Amino acid sequence: MDVPLLVVGDLNIHNPLSDPLRSYSPREIGSWTPYFEKAAEAGFALLNPPGEYTIFPLVGKARPSVIDLAFANPLLLPLFKSWEVSLPSTGSDHMPIMISLAPPSQIPIPKRPRWSDRDWEALSPLINEYRIPPAPTCPSPADLDKWLTGSLNRLTALLTEHTPVSRPSHYSKPCWTPHLTTLCREFHKASRLARKHGTPALRDVANTSKGGYFKAIKPAKNKHWSSFLLGATPQSLWTAKKFAYGLAPPGFPSLPGADTPQRMNQVLLDHFLPTKDPFSPPLRLRPDNKAPPLTKEEIATALSKCSPTSAPGPDGIPYSTWKQVNRENPALLLEILSPLVSLGYHPTSLKGSNVIVLDKPGKPSYESPPPSG
Repeated sequence: MDVPLLVVGDLNIHNPLSDPLRSYSPREIGSWTPYFEKAAEAGFALLNPPGEYTIFPLVGKARPSVIDLAFANPLLLPLFKSWEVSLPSTGSDHMPIMISLAPPSQIPIPKRPRWSDRDWEALSPLINEYRIPPAPTCPSPADLDKWLTGSLNRLTALLTEHTPVSRPSHYSKPCWTPHLTTLCREFHKASRLARKHGTPALRDVANTSKGGYFKAIKPAKNKHWSSFLLGATPQSLWTAKKFAYGLAPPGFPSLPGADTPQRMNQVLLDHFLPTKDPFSPPLRLRPDNKAPPLTKEEIATALSKCSPTSAPGPDGIPYSTWKQVNRENPALLLEILSPLVSLGYHPTSLKGSNVIVLDKPGKPSYESPPPSG
């Protein structure tokens, strides 16, 4: 689909992603498996918060349960703001569900996965039990692309579903503390009351709260900077230097005949990624018996050379996660990549890349670094 799409349904199936405390019978597992596998292959994301019940039976032995499906495709997911059950019951079987979406003019910052906080304790057994479907025999290029894309999408969906996410805000700073959060909340509360009623006493409280809040920010920044310098490593010295000198003025490379961002984009694409003449792929791919088989050691060696701080590819999963996946179950990546080596085929799903144009080097905002205090 090339339009934002939301799928909400009540098919009387249950899944641990939306109801993790429920025990599941083999029949229930067989019911939800095809739906969630198909959704993962198409890139849909589940919106239901875990354990948000929408049915509370008052009689009988039935348990509270949740709505079955609330999926968003990749085009709708950036517009998604919240999914909640905060309205009173209407007498229907399910309680009303509020799904908030942002208009295109107010698209919120997309949620970012916190890969370092993923729940490996719950994810490890799932990775060890995960099985890659067998690759097709003598497939066409299109069939092999479809098999690889589906296998990777299901695996990446499994990793993403067990990784917490957060939406960055202007409070998402290393120096931020719970104490500053409390002071900020009290300051805005006092300011709203002062604007609403306008009494001198409330204005004095608002001014006092504002002064205490802003005075607490500077000591928190100094404390964070001092602790950062005490724990500096050879890898973090460049980060410390950037913090000390401040941000360089924004700059952008100039190319002849490229005076707009759109033209610059096209010039860079034509230079670094030139369009090649299309060629006719073979109707069938046949394995090469002389090709040496791929081994687990080769994959582990290749991953060991990848920096965990490198920018991730189009899937958004960093190398640190793929290294952990390979340690947990070395057969996964081997089963995915082995058919590509034996068939001598580079699939289209692995030809995507993220290209970022860096600012040109600029002069620091000031000549000498500020004092550490």
